[in-house]
Amino acid sequence: MKVSSITSSSLENSFSPEQQGKSFLAAAQEHVASLLKIAGQIGTSIALGEKGDLEAAHEFRNQNYGK
Repeated sequence: MKVSSITSSSLENSFSPEQQGKSFLAAAQEHVASLLKIAGQIGTSIALGEKGDLEAAHEFRNQNYGK
C-alpha cells in the first residue's frame, strides 16, 4: 500500500522559510529539539496511560494540543 509520494528532496521540504537564512547546523539543532519535545510528550502520554490516570492524561492533552 502506498502511503505518500515525495516528488522533491525531503531535506529541502523539511526546512521552513524562516530557517532558510540559518546555517544547516542551527536548523538541524532546532529540528532535533522539536523531535525530542515530541518524544517527551509521547512518553508522558504513555506513562499516564499505563498509570491509568485518565484525568491527568486528558489535562495533559488539553494543555499541549489546545483541545
